[in-house]
Amino acid sequence: MSDTGTPPPTPTPQGDAPPIAPPRRDGRLTAFMVIAGVVLLFPGLCFLAFGGQGAPFVLIGLVLVGFAIFLFIRAASPPKP
Repeated sequence: MSDTGTPPPTPTPQGDAPPIAPPRRDGRLTAFMVIAGVVLLFPGLCFLAFGGQGAPFVLIGLVLVGFAIFLFIRAASPPKP
């Protein structure tokens, strides 16, 4: 006789066992994401530099790009202890 359709019981952690850390992210993937993000910024920067007609829109765009770069650097830096 065999049990079909019932999963085996999951083991429970014993007392003070440390939690298992998630696997570390590969450095190549992080570098690829950074390069892809910079490449995706190029069209907007070119528009702000060469295509904008009104000065207020260029100023607002540069402020937004600067704020985005600040947030990106803040998110990429390690947390303070």
